[in-house]
Amino acid sequence: MYLNIRSLVGRRGVRTRGRRMLAMVVGGALAVTGLTLGAPAQGSAQAATVGSGSTRAAYAASRSEASITPVTSCEALAGKDLTRVEGAPARVLSVATVTSNGAAFCEVKGYIAPQLQFTVRLPETTWTGAYVQQGCGGFCGSIVPGPPLTATGCARVAGNELVLATDNEGHLGASEADGLWASADPSLRVTMGYTSEHQLALTTKALVSAYYGRGPSHSYFDGCSDGGREALDLAQRYPHDFDGILAGAPAGNWAALLGEFEAWVIRANTGADGRQVLPAEKLPALHAAVLKACAGPDGYITDPRSCDFHPADMRCSQGTDTDSCLTSAQVTAVERIYQGPADQQGDALYPGGEPYGSELAWSGWLVDSRSDTTWPADAGAYQLAINYLKYMAYDKNPPASFTLDQVRFDKAGYRKLMRLAGLYDATSPDLSAFARAGGKIIIYHGWADQAIPPTGTVDYYKAVVRHAGGFGASQAFSRLYMIPGQYHCLSGGDPAVTGDLLTSLMSWVEQGQSPGDVSFPLVKPTDTLKQIDVSPMNPLTPPSGGTAPASDYHWIGTFPTAAQLWCTIGGMSIACDRRTDRQ
Repeated sequence: MYLNIRSLVGRRGVRTRGRRMLAMVVGGALAVTGLTLGAPAQGSAQAATVGSGSTRAAYAASRSEASITPVTSCEALAGKDLTRVEGAPARVLSVATVTSNGAAFCEVKGYIAPQLQFTVRLPETTWTGAYVQQGCGGFCGSIVPGPPLTATGCARVAGNELVLATDNEGHLGASEADGLWASADPSLRVTMGYTSEHQLALTTKALVSAYYGRGPSHSYFDGCSDGGREALDLAQRYPHDFDGILAGAPAGNWAALLGEFEAWVIRANTGADGRQVLPAEKLPALHAAVLKACAGPDGYITDPRSCDFHPADMRCSQGTDTDSCLTSAQVTAVERIYQGPADQQGDALYPGGEPYGSELAWSGWLVDSRSDTTWPADAGAYQLAINYLKYMAYDKNPPASFTLDQVRFDKAGYRKLMRLAGLYDATSPDLSAFARAGGKIIIYHGWADQAIPPTGTVDYYKAVVRHAGGFGASQAFSRLYMIPGQYHCLSGGDPAVTGDLLTSLMSWVEQGQSPGDVSFPLVKPTDTLKQIDVSPMNPLTPPSGGTAPASDYHWIGTFPTAAQLWCTIGGMSIACDRRTDRQ
């Protein structure tokens, strides 16, 4: 079973209201489809620091909401009919009282048609009115309930005051890198692509109303990586679902990220013998050399785009090869890894490559130790790239024998990836409907992210700012924080930090306190460095100096406002188009 989409424009002349028409074959059934695929809120940036302990205390003190008592029992939710929830017909599979973080929650498990599994936790005695929906990572495929991300020290999280919900993006997977589920059912691609989080929001709000006799006072979405993509997608497609959105390291440029960047970093490190060129043992010396060339007085790299480092300076002397130097082949591999995917003309197929400062995090993601005999199959970048390209990227899947050696890294291959990109990408810079609805969004990204180049997020936000009418106008509803030295989703860094952006978002939405500088405390503070303070980024301000590949590329892509695919599933047919009148 495969998904076959062929353009009918120019063959049969089929058009509907100016929208490009295509045919989609799903399981042998043919359906003609249409697959072509404001005024800002008030407020401005303030100089006050948000996210510090004093701010959290002041925010907690300013709230006077009492706990909201359920109007029915947890057991009664087992009989709740959710099949009539418009756009998200669902069934409850189980209910149980569970204890988490010392508090009792009514845990509801269920599924939304066709098979989006979810878990919702409703506080039994401590709810104060807010709802936080949590995003997933990779290709998802499982449910892992837990506290919200980037919320270390958040008073409402510590007080168990939030309704929490998460899902598996509509499918089961052996791991977050497993894409086999998408190979034979296009409807699962649609669910994972953009409908899952909207549907979960509808279902959860129905459960909240049934349990407490009222809906949430404020709704928030918190996700990183794929969850960051989900976050942007919600702001772009469903601007009324959430009052506040926290988008971390967003994989918004999904198709090019997985089909070009992740494939490129593996290929760049593959020798003629099929083995890795650069082993993990070389990374400490490489990272030390980068820090020596680029770190500031506090010992970390503030902005890798301003870095002036040349891998060739580490070239081993003739006839030697130690872990403190790079062979000529390794110099070339490292240069290509920093460069990012490009065609033979030097045009970038993704906005940027691995950032300076991320080197230690390459281990396990794109390189492994010399003793690893299974590389690249166990590398994170490889797993995502091969699963996406084999099972998700195209209307007709490539043969089972497909390998990354077949990726051509040219403009034709890029255009082919873009054909279904509208199912997954969250790249529209038009957040005007979200702003008009009063929504607030905070985007954050680590400058040393090894999994998703941070330059792509800066470029996207630059498009948002320009579409909004300039940096000042964009600050009425959005912020971007680029955090020095941090790896993917703040999972570590040099130095590693913690952070609480959820409180910043809540205080902005509920108290009107616009976020200014944010403090990120070090996991292991030193006598001279306790925290890293980050200001909201103006992406229109160019970086100063440096010759980094991250600041010198010409990306062939764009951030269009009308590239999203909207699909309607009816029986075994799926109709998709690029209509922009959905909001």
